[in-house]
Amino acid sequence: MVRLEDLIGKKVLLALEKSKEAGYDVILHGVENGGIWVESKELEKLFGHRKRNTTRLNPAKKPVFFYPYSQIFLLISYSTEL
Repeated sequence: MVRLEDLIGKKVLLALEKSKEAGYDVILHGVENGGIWVESKELEKLFGHRKRNTTRLNPAKKPVFFYPYSQIFLLISYSTEL
């Protein structure tokens, strides 16, 4: 049986309860008791994240979003190793 923790670092499809979109392609970064941490270009645009000017000493970082399980409708793994 695949556990959610086994999918960390992999791409999954995330469908949210009150979203107009059918789903978002996200990369799973972390799993906690209350929800999951994900990274997504689509969600960056949705929340209006702006990248800072990059310098050698301080490169731009990608935001990671937390979603509680209560807001998640469906999570689908793209993995073929089930």
